[in-house]
Amino acid sequence: MLNALRKSAGGFVAKIFIALLVLSFGIWGIADIFRGFRQDTIAKVGDAEVTIRAFQTAYQREVQNFSQRIGQPLSRQQAVNMGLPGQVLGRLVAEAAFDHIAQSLKVGISDKELVKQIHANPAFRGPDGRFDRNRLVQVLYANQLGEDQYVEQARKLAERRQVAEALTGAINPPETLLEAAHRFRFEERTINYVTLTKDSLPPIADPSADELETFFKDHTANYRAPEYRKLEILTVLPSDIAKPEDVSDADAHARYDADPDRFGTTEQRHVFQLTYTDPEKAKADEAKLKAGTGFEDLVKEHDLSLADVDLGLMTKDKIIDPSIADTAFSLEVNGVSDVIDGQFGPRIIKVTEIKPAATKPFEEVKDTLKSEIATKRAEDEVLSMHDEIEDARAGGATLAEIAKRFSLKLDTIDAIARDGTNPKGEKVTLPDAPDLLTEAFQTEPDDEAPPVPVGGRGYLWFDVADITPSRDRTLDEVREKVAADWKDEQVQQRLAASAEEMAKKLKDGADFSSLAEASEMKLETSQPFSRDRNNNALSAQAVTEAFTGPEGTVATADGADGGRIVLQVASVTTPAFFAESDIMTKLDNELSDMLQTSLISQFVTGVQDTIGVNINQAALSNAIGTSNE
Repeated sequence: MLNALRKSAGGFVAKIFIALLVLSFGIWGIADIFRGFRQDTIAKVGDAEVTIRAFQTAYQREVQNFSQRIGQPLSRQQAVNMGLPGQVLGRLVAEAAFDHIAQSLKVGISDKELVKQIHANPAFRGPDGRFDRNRLVQVLYANQLGEDQYVEQARKLAERRQVAEALTGAINPPETLLEAAHRFRFEERTINYVTLTKDSLPPIADPSADELETFFKDHTANYRAPEYRKLEILTVLPSDIAKPEDVSDADAHARYDADPDRFGTTEQRHVFQLTYTDPEKAKADEAKLKAGTGFEDLVKEHDLSLADVDLGLMTKDKIIDPSIADTAFSLEVNGVSDVIDGQFGPRIIKVTEIKPAATKPFEEVKDTLKSEIATKRAEDEVLSMHDEIEDARAGGATLAEIAKRFSLKLDTIDAIARDGTNPKGEKVTLPDAPDLLTEAFQTEPDDEAPPVPVGGRGYLWFDVADITPSRDRTLDEVREKVAADWKDEQVQQRLAASAEEMAKKLKDGADFSSLAEASEMKLETSQPFSRDRNNNALSAQAVTEAFTGPEGTVATADGADGGRIVLQVASVTTPAFFAESDIMTKLDNELSDMLQTSLISQFVTGVQDTIGVNINQAALSNAIGTSNE
């Protein structure tokens, strides 16, 4: 929602500052030492500052948004590995650079104009389309923003917008650039091609001892055994300590009665439907039905089968047309309707099966309900047990001793690598704790690691019991794998050589179909495709190679399943260019945004180089939780 606020306050500027994320990758190279600034400052650009609070708020929101996009929580280390801290700080530093310029130029906005812009924000409009103060309060509360804080942000955004528009507001791409971009984006090509696979090669003999030894020496790093760690894990989940047997039937029945629809099924009916475009024909068939003709006979008269008119077993809410739904759920089994004036024309329907609504009896779901109630009650016990276990750990108790004291199970993982696999290469089943492996490989055997959240409502404790260092494996340990990899390399080398040989013949003027026939390969012709639209399942490299030259261009490329493609451009088609078309208007806007973004990026980079950027690395490490690493 906050992104919506910022966009609404200035769509042009919003695009620019999203693009400024690219600047973040240059920030970490700045060598300035942080000194002489306020303790709550994480970065300073000229006279403008980025506070620790502003960074943490933006960073937490970015991690939450990313977690929602990928559908799972993003651990602290994963966020750092993906560069999210740099992206967020880069954006904030870029904004601070604009703030510095705005301050230097004494750019400002009156209170009256700022109020006008806030009132015009669509995010704050009520049902009548007008500014709604209650809506403003709700949105700001949902984003953990105070009114004064938001007004200050809106003021700064308005000032940045003035600077940005003064710098790039009138940039429009020339028609020559538009025409070139149109040709690049919408040009279509077709290719003739053959696919060479390992099946087209003669069998490859096993490598000799010398060949295998040489290959292994050249690729020793590929077969290096990773570091493995032995872990002892104690997990406490509500489900582990829940006691369903302590939940009374009365409590379970109360929950059962509170949600009567949960264990019920809605009535379903099997519906068949004859459709008509001619009302008179529908009336005539209705008369036949009343005279004794069967519904199935009418279906045959329409040259249809029952499968053609079968809507399936449906609940009432799944039938779009209310008149059809009402009729279908009023008929008896094997009942046939009169003509129904449906939304999409006349209909006659038949119902052949009725599955009445049903509710599972309490006795059938009692155990499930008791388990749920017990698990919910156990959540409070988990928190209490968390504190007791922490006290026991502080007192020097081992996980084995704690497990025995609290009647918990202590799990042992004998060997696990950073990627979650065991020495056999199999994935190890781990508790639902994204940070577990990261923390385990940052902990030494004598260290006491903090508890790790697991499963949303539980905790786990672990000890690193032993470490097996990474080492180079011997050839005898991986002989089969090395031999298979040697063969794969031979296949790729021979496929590449065969493809290049065929490509050379094509370039020398040979006929493609004759070459394909002589090699017992199928010559295929693709459907037309553009650079970014490929419906032929061609590899990305094949598409790229197809656009490297004019009609007749010959190239080789990776194919599917490890094969190799030899291709020849068969045709090149460029759509007509109409500068006034909707497509070109859209492309014009995209190019304009790109030019504006490029200019803004150069401008901000220049400002940062001129006035300097100072980063408080210690504060940054604390803010993202890496200060101890």
